[in-house]
Amino acid sequence: MSRALFGIVALGALWLAGARSLAASSGDVVQIGESTPAFLIDTLDGGSITADFHGEPAYINVFATWCPPCRREFPAILEQTKQYRNRIAFLFVDEQEPPSRVKSFTLQLGVPTPVAVDRGQFAATFNVQGLPESIFIDRQGIVRYIYRGTIPDSVLASELSKLAADSSVPVVAR
Repeated sequence: MSRALFGIVALGALWLAGARSLAASSGDVVQIGESTPAFLIDTLDGGSITADFHGEPAYINVFATWCPPCRREFPAILEQTKQYRNRIAFLFVDEQEPPSRVKSFTLQLGVPTPVAVDRGQFAATFNVQGLPESIFIDRQGIVRYIYRGTIPDSVLASELSKLAADSSVPVVAR
């Protein structure tokens, strides 16, 4: 690994650790089994996304263009988007990079929209500890599973299958 790339990865890890510490001290960090906290994040197409997935289960992938493990897991994730795109909302969240770089990267890989760029609030709220990270939210807005690191294909498929099965169950008033 070149020294420059190592330096970029190290700086990214330090930033994420700092954001996690700030979020943990504020008590606003999401936990598995809790409702998805409110968030508003800008998308590359000029829109925005909130935590309201309109009764649809959601999968959120947190990544960065400079992250080799993120690049390695994208083919399997993209394959799953084809299978579940009509039953699960997919959101791809880049961590604090220039939108032009993210747009070029996602177009090159064929990442479907929406793609958003986090300015730090999303990572802090979800206690992102490193990249990549996968967040699974059921149709009632409850965080069901968080996978930190490169998600194995079998785990991704299993968790998305659970969300898809949940998408056929009517939403029950809470």
